[in-house]
Amino acid sequence: VQGNDISFTEFLFDEEYIKKSISNYQFNNNRAITKSIITWWAYQDDDQELLSLDTVLETEHIFARNRQDKEKSLTDPGNLECLGNKVLLEKRINIRASDYRFEDKKKYYNGYKTDRGQVKDATKIKELLRLSETHSDFVEADIIARNTSIIEGFIGYLKANDLIKKTNITVR
Repeated sequence: VQGNDISFTEFLFDEEYIKKSISNYQFNNNRAITKSIITWWAYQDDDQELLSLDTVLETEHIFARNRQDKEKSLTDPGNLECLGNKVLLEKRINIRASDYRFEDKKKYYNGYKTDRGQVKDATKIKELLRLSETHSDFVEADIIARNTSIIEGFIGYLKANDLIKKTNITVR
């Protein structure tokens, strides 16, 4: 800026603190940070194309809240609001897919043709398309594994950009 080098050395993240903070945070859909992180995560995929600025994106629960209310199948209901259960989805698809089981949501994620022959386009979110190809269901173990991947990916991103404090470990 103005010919000066910029350094964030006074504002580096402590790796363990940031891991704990992200792990313990409730990423509700109405929080801007939720959408910001899942957008960042979507674009970590090299295959993810840039979406049109006209595309309205919402935060989708992969494992639906409604499903948990009915089935009570998550041992930790807090997993509903962790990053591992959140993904970007086009509003036009989210409206149709929001409360269904994953096996039923896949139809909306992948696109389909109605009984009247009208084509409903698939999502453009590559991770969701991949999940729908590789998973018959999306369960608590999947939420936890994906949450770990997102957190580790974010920490790796911070490290790659020299935004993590270096710790001085002395071995005796």
